[in-house]
Amino acid sequence: MRRVIAVVIGAILVLVLFKIWAHKTAVQSGTILFLGDSITAGYGLDPSQAYPDLIQIPDMTMQNLGVSGNTSADGLQRLRDYFTDGATPRLVVIALGANDILHGASADATEANLNAIVAECKSRGIPVLLCGVKIPFKFGTDAIFEDVANKNHVALVPDVLMGEAFHDDLMQEDHMHPTAAGQKMIADKIRAALIEHFAFETK
Repeated sequence: MRRVIAVVIGAILVLVLFKIWAHKTAVQSGTILFLGDSITAGYGLDPSQAYPDLIQIPDMTMQNLGVSGNTSADGLQRLRDYFTDGATPRLVVIALGANDILHGASADATEANLNAIVAECKSRGIPVLLCGVKIPFKFGTDAIFEDVANKNHVALVPDVLMGEAFHDDLMQEDHMHPTAAGQKMIADKIRAALIEHFAFETK
């Protein structure tokens, strides 16, 4: 009887693991592109301390396309230029929108730009991980990233700064940009999301 129970439990575990794996998007070995602003660029830090450089996934190369001050409109144009040059990343991580919110851009305009960025990727068969950010006292903008993720059926990290923004040791003196320790926490958060939602093929 115990043997039968063990076999049944084993079969259930295999089925559960299979379902989890089946829901992941396959990603071939190659480049993961990080499209973002100053947080992605590692403002105030050595570039090697920015979170894209801290993420390690076997057979994947991280490319940091973060530029300080960029809005979602800037990121959209930069991505189009990037694709025009013939680049073919295997996956794109989008971390834009914070500057839109800080500068008072309309939620509709930001959402439209993010939708267009996702569309540029999807039209090339490139999967996407979208990263949101929640700006203190800008609560009306929290839904932007969820709306984009739901509309386009893409994976979402709701807030890359969750936790960091309320710890002085994780944020620089401007209270807007992560310290090296804060960047490490963001890297861990995004890597966990990548592993959760994507199945990375190894050579």
